[in-house]
Amino acid sequence: MGIPHTLSPLLLASIIAVSHGMLAAAHAQETPKVATMKVVVEDVSPEYEFVGRVEALNVVDIRTRIDGFIDARSFEEGSLVEEGQELFRIDARALEIALSDAQANLARATATLLDAERQFARNQSLNQSVARATVEQSETARDTAAASAQSAEAAVKQAELNLSYSHITSPLKGRIGTAEFSRGSYVTPSSAALARVVQLDPVRVVFSISDRVVLDLREASGGESKDELALRYHTRIRLSNGQIYPQTVPITFLGAEVDEGTGTLPVRSVFPNGDFILIPGQFVTVVVSENTRLERPTISLGAVQQDREGRYVMLVTPDKKATQRRITVSEQRNGAWIVESGLEGGEDVIVEGLQNVIEGSVVEIVADKSSSQPTVSK
Repeated sequence: MGIPHTLSPLLLASIIAVSHGMLAAAHAQETPKVATMKVVVEDVSPEYEFVGRVEALNVVDIRTRIDGFIDARSFEEGSLVEEGQELFRIDARALEIALSDAQANLARATATLLDAERQFARNQSLNQSVARATVEQSETARDTAAASAQSAEAAVKQAELNLSYSHITSPLKGRIGTAEFSRGSYVTPSSAALARVVQLDPVRVVFSISDRVVLDLREASGGESKDELALRYHTRIRLSNGQIYPQTVPITFLGAEVDEGTGTLPVRSVFPNGDFILIPGQFVTVVVSENTRLERPTISLGAVQQDREGRYVMLVTPDKKATQRRITVSEQRNGAWIVESGLEGGEDVIVEGLQNVIEGSVVEIVADKSSSQPTVSK
């Protein structure tokens, strides 16, 4: 059987359909599929990290000023106490008796003084009828009575003060620890502390920086003095779980001398602590950075390519074409490049599918990775 010189219409239609499919597949392969990411502008100010420790601004050991038996304890161990809140009460019966006796002595001295003043006034009014010596004696008696009344008044105040000492109150707001003495215990001013109150708000964070870091900071700031450095930088803290504490505060203290043993300078910052997240004795990471923001574009490390002429990225234009952009970078931080020139922010940079992309080619964006972009911002 011979080969037909013409193709049947059905066979011809099949060949045309297959050809169109092959052309469509080839065209699909020619359009690279890429993933892009927006170039963002972030605060890339240099920062320094140090190990710090939380300290209470005030810690008070509660002690008694008088001898006596503890009559009552008015707090729960480990609870928060207010300034002026009663903590202990000492048996005050003997002190009340002493106050009553002092008040009686004052009343007696006051009566004696009134009588002496009347006698002196009478003698003065008689003038020539009374000898000069008698007038002087009555004057002396009046002055002595006045001194006795003054002494009796002081004794009353002392007795009142001693009685007030029977009510032991907290001198500050904070958290109180364990009670070292129970009800019925006999205590004196020489006894151990009855309890301890620790102020929790605010607290200070103490850390140390080496003399080399101080010199580096001065050089970076143009040779500013130590005091000016403290004003130029602020501090944040990172907790042990990686959480950043939501307060940024200035440096409040920069030591005057470098410790000879460690070669470091003590530094302090005071942090509000209304939620009592920071606990005295706790270790934290102190992050020190400049008050002035330094903003630069940042891009993922994988988006940056390099050839003999330097680093570059591939961008996608609004009409879906790939274009090359030369850039200069300064440093890597947290998985991203900090860009010094070449990008301004907002550009669509190709981060996946670069192997199939050439200058000017049309690309198909199949994914936007902006939500997963690494960040270097604070």
